[in-house]
Amino acid sequence: MADAKPRAAGAWLYDDLLAWLCPGGLLLTALALRYPAGLQLLRAQAPELTLPTWFAGAYALGLALSPIGRLVYGVAQGIVWPRLRGAWTPAIEFLSLRLQRSEGLILPEAARMPTSVFHDVDRRMREYLEAADPSSRNTLNRMKVLCSLSCNAAAACLVFVAIEALTGGWRQWSGAQVAVAMFVIALALIAAVYRERRRQRTQLSIWRRLQIQAERDR
Repeated sequence: MADAKPRAAGAWLYDDLLAWLCPGGLLLTALALRYPAGLQLLRAQAPELTLPTWFAGAYALGLALSPIGRLVYGVAQGIVWPRLRGAWTPAIEFLSLRLQRSEGLILPEAARMPTSVFHDVDRRMREYLEAADPSSRNTLNRMKVLCSLSCNAAAACLVFVAIEALTGGWRQWSGAQVAVAMFVIALALIAAVYRERRRQRTQLSIWRRLQIQAERDR
């Protein structure tokens, strides 16, 4: 296979902006609008620090959202995996043969594989694809970053609602505000499921391409 093109110097920064800064900024902005006292104090005392503080706070919140984002990702994967079980079956059989030869590990059949086991299989398949086709690394990484973005954004929505519930702010919500909050959370969760489905389908497409190319090379 041809060597993968080197990642641009700012690629990792761009990934961080997507996966952590954007969801963290979403949560921080929502909190600043809901509880503006801190922002007003900062503007009064040190207005030149407003933007740097926002960036630092958004990035810190984005990192803090990651564990909850992983839980959202687990839910999204649990929804997507059963629906793509048939598409994954030949890929899992292929990977099972490789693992049995190299590590003596026997994978359960796709028809009865739980989500927890599939999570490890999915990771191993990505490692195989990156090794077999280095040119696919950028695509696989970008799909993973977009999936993290969606899951962390959903986590930001859930954390904001949790803060409102703990502080009692929900008592001031109108019926329309509750409906909007439910809609935004539902939309964020749907986006997380959609991105995970796209990520898995992209991974399977790369695997199928490698299989076709291997058959032609025989």
